[in-house]
This record gives sequence, structure tokens and C-alpha cells, in this order.
Amino acid sequence: MANAKRKRRRFGSVRQLPSGRWQIRYPDPVTGLTRKGEETYPTKTDAEVALTLIEADIKRDKWADPDAGKVKLADFAAAWLRDRKLEESTRERYAITLR
Repeated sequence: MANAKRKRRRFGSVRQLPSGRWQIRYPDPVTGLTRKGEETYPTKTDAEVALTLIEADIKRDKWADPDAGKVKLADFAAAWLRDRKLEESTRERYAITLR
């Protein structure tokens, strides 16, 4: 997105939605795919500040994936047990502990 001097942002983009609010988009540091911001902002300045903070977090290795933690522990544990080669007694003991 071009600014007043017709220079592109070096990281991500900001766009105005039909509602009048502002949305940010930035490259996911893991996949490289474009990711939408988790929220929208009332002003363009607020959106640009949020984008700058995300960029700083990524550069400092402090960025946390907003989608992380969306898998419930019970679902993860069931898949983890299913995918392991364990003796039956060990599998039962782990299942009891996880319950």
C-alpha cells in the first residue's frame, strides 16, 4: 500500500474495510503466507502501530502464533497416544494420567 510519498511499506499492509475500520495483513514468519490481523482498528494510525509491533515481535523472536492453543488438550492427547508405538500397559498408564 502506497503512502503519501508513494513508497511501499517494507512489512505487511494496511487496508480500509467497507465498514470504515482498518485491517492489517502481514507475512507469517513460519509459512510465509499472508496472515490477516486478529482484529480491526478504528484509525489507520492504530493499524500501522499494530503492524509495527508485530514486525518488532517477529524480529525479536517474541512473536506467538495467534492460532496456537486452538487445539484442545484432550484432542491433542488422543492423537499423541494413537501415534506412539507404546506397550499396552504404558499406553493405559498414560491414558489414565491424561484423563
